[in-house]
Amino acid sequence: MEGYTTFTKVYAAELKGSLITGPVTGNASTSTSTSSLTGSVISANTLSKADNYSLAAAEIAKFFTGCVMTAASKTLTLGLAAGQAKIVMNTGATNAYTVKNIAADTGTSLGTSKAILVIGATTADTSLIIALN
Repeated sequence: MEGYTTFTKVYAAELKGSLITGPVTGNASTSTSTSSLTGSVISANTLSKADNYSLAAAEIAKFFTGCVMTAASKTLTLGLAAGQAKIVMNTGATNAYTVKNIAADTGTSLGTSKAILVIGATTADTSLIIALN
């Protein structure tokens, strides 16, 4: 890419910039560093569905899912692994829908403009659901 330098490995005592683009992977280790990670790395889904929907693997991996159900009485199934966290927000203005982690769950109704934090479990009705607003 013109105007860019490609590195395969980089060590820097300090790295500053106004924008990082592309995927960011790995971990921030606080046990080996005197610094801290500031800011945020957020990956998000923005979905609009007319029928019941189960997240695909790439969507499951993202921390935030904003979803509109364009029809009433629908279900969004997350498929989170045990201990995996996700924020889910109903970004619609009309229809509430049911959020489940696994198909066997009873589910939680998510009203319009409401958000929940889900900590996944693989046994029915044992995922932790925390209302955020």
